[in-house]
Amino acid sequence: MNRELALSELTPAYAVALRLRDQGVDHAAIAARLDLPVEAVPNLLELAQAKLDTLLALPVVESD
Repeated sequence: MNRELALSELTPAYAVALRLRDQGVDHAAIAARLDLPVEAVPNLLELAQAKLDTLLALPVVESD
């Protein structure tokens, strides 16, 4: 599974947080965008990355 497809499988908050981080956005701005306390962002990113890693590790199933 490619990264964009995997990101689309995540909940919106996880996907947005990871995309913002990838763009170099700081924790304060991510928190503001997601209406979260800034203290929640590191845990959110850690969980989102773990979920993304799990999706990326899944085998690709080709359909005929």
